[in-house]
Amino acid sequence: MNRETSRVRKPLGSAQDAVAKYVAALEEIHPVARGKARVVNRQDNRIIVSVPLPRRALERMRLFDRMAEIGTQLLLETDQYIILSGQ
Repeated sequence: MNRETSRVRKPLGSAQDAVAKYVAALEEIHPVARGKARVVNRQDNRIIVSVPLPRRALERMRLFDRMAEIGTQLLLETDQYIILSGQ
C-alpha cells in the first residue's frame, strides 16, 4: 500500500513569530520562565530558548516533553527548529 502524506503549512510570517508562539506556550506551562527566556539564533538555523529549569527531574521531563510537542508542531508549520535548553 502506497501512502502519500501532505503537509499544509500555516505560515506564521517569520522566525520571530514562531519563537514568540513558543515562548508564550513555555511561559504558560512553566511560569518561572516569564521574563527570563534567552533566545539564541545559531548559524545552522536552529533557535535555542534557554530558561531556568525545574529542580525536580520529573517536572523537567514533563516540561521537555510538552515543549518538544509544541516545537514539533511549529517545525511542521514554519520550518523553524526551536530547542529548549536550561540556563
